Amino acid sequence: MSADIRAAVEAVLRQYTDPHLDQDPLSAGCVRAIDVQGDQVSVQLELGYAAAQFKQGWAQMLQLAIENLAGVRLSLIHISEPTRQEA
Repeated sequence: MSADIRAAVEAVLRQYTDPHLDQDPLSAGCVRAIDVQGDQVSVQLELGYAAAQFKQGWAQMLQLAIENLAGVRLSLIHISEPTRQEA
């Protein structure tokens, strides 16, 4: 079942285009982890650019889309970005 949910999560992620990279997060290589534990899904994205004002809204949009999947009760989306020293 978790493999089915993971595939569904990946399909959801492919539907959303990162406006700065002009690709979905999977194609852009931003997905660091997708963890499925029962009916809870955790997704970790790592952006290669500063996105402080953008990432919270995007995380909420992805969270709602993933929570609409059959078998998912809760999703947690964590989006990290480079620190000022890394950027």
